[in-house]
Amino acid sequence: MDIDLEFGPLAKELVDEFATPIVYTRVAGTSYDPATGEVTQNTETYNINAGILFTSRTEEGGVGETRELNLWIDHTAIGFPHLSTTADSVDYFGAVWKVIDITPTYQSKGLIASKLMLRCS
Repeated sequence: MDIDLEFGPLAKELVDEFATPIVYTRVAGTSYDPATGEVTQNTETYNINAGILFTSRTEEGGVGETRELNLWIDHTAIGFPHLSTTADSVDYFGAVWKVIDITPTYQSKGLIASKLMLRCS
């Protein structure tokens, strides 16, 4: 049995079934600008669909709160074609969410899908 052939389309079907547009920002290293002496992050953005599982809010005491977002992304050619990292972020529902956990990532010969936990305060 070829796991990629069996489960690759399934990940895409699940994300498409609960399709929610997001903008995924991947940090692709850093660059040094000799003119200014600054190191900047190189980023790439991807307009993809995600399967949003849920969001939550937790009070931090007083007026502060932490918001959490859990979602699935697929790693097909029309999804996010790279392995996610905790340096990445997602624009969703008018806020920027930082990736804090990537568990699990399903893969065989190639990437199939990842479940991400993200935070925004």
